[in-house]
Amino acid sequence: MAESGRDYRRMTYIEGNVVRRMDAMPDNWEQERQRRREREQQEQRERQRRRRQRAIARRNQDRALVMDRSYVVFLTFAAIITCLTAVFYIKLQSDVTIHLNNIAALESSVNQLKTDNDATDKRLATAIQMDTVKERAMGELGMSYPSQDQIVYYQIDRADFMSQYGEIPE
Repeated sequence: MAESGRDYRRMTYIEGNVVRRMDAMPDNWEQERQRRREREQQEQRERQRRRRQRAIARRNQDRALVMDRSYVVFLTFAAIITCLTAVFYIKLQSDVTIHLNNIAALESSVNQLKTDNDATDKRLATAIQMDTVKERAMGELGMSYPSQDQIVYYQIDRADFMSQYGEIPE
């Protein structure tokens, strides 16, 4: 800041041949001082009012944070209900998951049994030659086609149900 031993902040600069006009004391300096004093008092009152409001707000916050017995009982009851509801919901979800897994296992078992049945049917169908059975039954065992008077037709009440009242003769 100081250059060549001089402090430029303390020096004044004169422009041209005229020195700047110094501020003279105003004519109404007493009134100005009175106004300044009133402004400071007004600011002081405003600061005190703000302090009082902050203190009141702080007291209200402290009162709001204090919980009375009924509020604590209510909050405890609400927390217990919430926890019980959550436990019940989780139990239901668990039961549903278990049942879905059981259903999936049963469906898989049914599909496996159907596949096994189809495979057994195909194996039996390919193992027995129906033409060979027919020839043997007619040639060796004396079987023949029925005649018209041997055929008996009957009505079934339900298409998928039949009652058997006796043993089938051999």
